[in-house]
Amino acid sequence: MIIIKSPYQLNETLGRLLKVLVEHDMTIFAIVDHSGGAAQFDLSMPDTKLIIFGNPKGGTDLMLADPNFSIDLPLKIVLRNNKNVTEIFYQSIGELATRYDVTELNDDINKMDKNIEMLINSVIEK
Repeated sequence: MIIIKSPYQLNETLGRLLKVLVEHDMTIFAIVDHSGGAAQFDLSMPDTKLIIFGNPKGGTDLMLADPNFSIDLPLKIVLRNNKNVTEIFYQSIGELATRYDVTELNDDINKMDKNIEMLINSVIEK
């Protein structure tokens, strides 16, 4: 798990993330408001959002190499407010790939990981 601190509040980080994902041709499949869901049942938790996103150009090859990879796709990023600091959580594709027999795609996986890192850096840069 990779955890990065954002210099922005959660909602601003979310807006910046969505903008960057769209600019890089990523499909945003869903935004899950975990804290909002908890509040509907009078439960309290830090502001937490799950963003589900991806691009079939990258994910399809992974699922063709090992159909079991489909349980981990599309990709996910969690934004969480931790004591007034926004944290960005995600698993690298390389980390996910260790569960599957996709070694023939290691070069592509490394490129995808670098792209995700670049996207996150774009979100948190001042």
